[in-house]
Amino acid sequence: MSERKLDIATYMRTANNETLPVLIGIPEDALGTVVYGEGEGPWSVRDVVGHLADAEAGLLGQVRRLLAGEETVPANFDLDRWNRSAVRRRRERTYAQLLDDIRTAFAEALATLEAASDEALDLVGRHPSGESLTAEGYFRRMADHRRQHVADIRAALTGPEPSPGAEPV
Repeated sequence: MSERKLDIATYMRTANNETLPVLIGIPEDALGTVVYGEGEGPWSVRDVVGHLADAEAGLLGQVRRLLAGEETVPANFDLDRWNRSAVRRRRERTYAQLLDDIRTAFAEALATLEAASDEALDLVGRHPSGESLTAEGYFRRMADHRRQHVADIRAALTGPEPSPGAEPV
């Protein structure tokens, strides 16, 4: 594996090692805790994990299409609509299945990265947000996306972190 791909894989593994234990360690009675309350309805911890399971597989599919020279997502792709419907669809899966989906997508992402040429990592595709990303950017986005949602889950479960220098009340 090239130094560049090793750097990307290390970035992804570090994010996985930071976040997966948090997701595994969430007690069942906390899965209903609301993380996001805006939009069409609240998203619980379980819903956010369902979103992660869907998003990681989805981003993997997009980067695979990019590497194959195909369109990543259609120009009229509605990310909000997709996310809402994906969360609803994932509610039928058990929490253990959602975690397995995340593990599987992560392993497949690493295998896809390893199989890609260094030159292919510079291919650019359209992310569902409308942003243009290189294949490398997609791999890093997978890690960052999970980190952000896991941070939001932690905040919902433990409350916000105090500001630096803040006095406890």
